[in-house]
Amino acid sequence: MSYVMAVPEVMDAAATDLATIGDTINAAHMTAAASTVAVLPAAADEVSTSIAHLVSGYGQDYQKLAGEAAAFHEQFVQRLTASAGSYASAEAANVSSLEPLTAIADSPAGAAAADSPLIIDLTGPFSLFLGIIIGVPLLLSLVAISIVAPGVLRGLVALMNGRG
Repeated sequence: MSYVMAVPEVMDAAATDLATIGDTINAAHMTAAASTVAVLPAAADEVSTSIAHLVSGYGQDYQKLAGEAAAFHEQFVQRLTASAGSYASAEAANVSSLEPLTAIADSPAGAAAADSPLIIDLTGPFSLFLGIIIGVPLLLSLVAISIVAPGVLRGLVALMNGRG
């Protein structure tokens, strides 16, 4: 069995931290975009131009992937925030459904009942009733097994020995 422990406040704080990290990374990508997407050739020869074109292509590919990563990051932050809200609303619904019981427990009669231990009298008619309800079928089952079982066992033994 697996258990999930979710603290909506912690999830919300994590989503806020992740959003801040995402904003910082996006700002760094935008700052680097100008110098990585259009690299100027180091010289006027065709080798420098080819290398600058190649590096610019890598820069464009990087910016494209960085944009996809930023979109994924934004979706993750949104879903984490939504999950925190869902957990918080489910918790609020659970608390509100328990309010009538808490009101009873907080009442003077409920407090008195909570302070006194639960005692069941096993010497009265209730215990006799339970004894009949549980004991009689159990006793009949044991008697039936003790009567039927030896005959069944003899039959199985005979069948296994080929005398069946």
